[in-house]
Amino acid sequence: MLGGVLVDRPLPIPNLPPRAASSLWKMAVARFCPVPGDTPSGSWEFSGPLPDPWLVSLPLTPDTRHPAIVLEVRPAPSGQLGVFLEQAEQWRWLARVTPPGSRILSLFAHSGAATIAAALAGAEVVHVDASRQATAMARRNAAASGLETAPIRWLCEDAVGFVARELRRGAAYDGVILDPPSWGHGPKGQAFSIEHDLEPLLESLAALLGAGRSRPLGPILLTSHSPRWNRRRLCDTLTGVFSGRPTESGVLECVDAAGRRLPLGCFARQATTP
Repeated sequence: MLGGVLVDRPLPIPNLPPRAASSLWKMAVARFCPVPGDTPSGSWEFSGPLPDPWLVSLPLTPDTRHPAIVLEVRPAPSGQLGVFLEQAEQWRWLARVTPPGSRILSLFAHSGAATIAAALAGAEVVHVDASRQATAMARRNAAASGLETAPIRWLCEDAVGFVARELRRGAAYDGVILDPPSWGHGPKGQAFSIEHDLEPLLESLAALLGAGRSRPLGPILLTSHSPRWNRRRLCDTLTGVFSGRPTESGVLECVDAAGRRLPLGCFARQATTP
């Protein structure tokens, strides 16, 4: 159930136990029908009306009096919904460890949930993504989360090029969040490959976070959905560049009602406070 709508979206995960047969699935309002092939694609079928806007609210703390992230659900031909629930624990972590008043750089920021988590913690955030559509969606999500006037700078830019320009300008940040794709392109066709470009980007970010440092570092969060970048590789890579603090790593996953764990990526992170 997502935002009051029952969604049936099969996930092609190897060795995943089959889901229990249930008549409930026949009641799904939104159903994704994948097309066989190497590239995730398919079509959505809707058996009833959808909320407009279709929103889901995710609390960051058990205390319901605290602000929640509100995200727009937008089904895509890839099967994605615009809400990446495997990242929910990372958003809660950011809300816990981000110092109020810190300046955070959010790269490959997509629909903005991590940006919003940091902003709800009281940070000033620079949000960078190459997609105009995703950036517009992130701005709507921020407004729905009560952050329409928050100090968030929205940029549709190439992440590597933006970081290089910030270094030349002498800019400084306290923390960084990045969720790089396996491969992708900037707004002007700039190519990015996680295999070739991630480590040089992290080196540049280390310089950006070290510029004029007069206060403790904020959070550093690196996540990936690339199969070759497991938790150990992410941890070793992050520790190799940011060696001053301990690094923890783990699996990005969702747990369904039957207790099945759905692994959907990995993370590595550092923070000054637990």
